[in-house]
Parts: sequence; structure tokens; C-alpha cells
Amino acid sequence: MNPIKALTFRLRPFVETDIPAVVKIALRSTFQYSTECLLSWSKIDPTGINVAELHSGEVVGLGATINHNESEAFLGAVCVHEKYRKLRIAHRVKMFIFE
Repeated sequence: MNPIKALTFRLRPFVETDIPAVVKIALRSTFQYSTECLLSWSKIDPTGINVAELHSGEVVGLGATINHNESEAFLGAVCVHEKYRKLRIAHRVKMFIFE
């Protein structure tokens, strides 16, 4: 069995210490997110950014949906590290952020 396909991960809320990993994944996916952008979003909607994390602690994906108010939300991104694509991580992230 392909060891990559056997990996398991969990979805959890973003925390500030995730910033370096999130920025690295986003930039490799052509999203121009910065530390300042992520901090700003997390202040507007603390539960709006979530990450996919391997059991080793490595962050391999993210999803951001920021609720600005009761009637307006912004789907910011769904990004997955290229090594872990095609494992349905992005699908799980999207389903998680839209729950």
C-alpha cells in the first residue's frame, strides 16, 4: 500500500503557531497570504480558519471561510500541500468549514 494514502489527519482550528506552515502551503499554491492577513482574519472570525494536520503534527492543508457578519461570508481558500493532494484532504476541509 502507498504509505501516503495510509496517512491519517485531523481537522482543527488554526492557531498563531500555524502561520509559518500555512503561509508556506498557501504561497506554493499561488495564494499570496501573509502573516498579517492571517492574523487579521483570525481576529474577525476566530473559528474561520482551519487546518488539516497529520498525526505527526505537520500542517498539510488549510481552509478559510470568514464570516464578516450575519449575511456576508468570504471563502478565502482551500489549499493542500502538493505532496498530499488527491487524498481527499481538500474535500474534507471544505466539508468541515461549511458545517
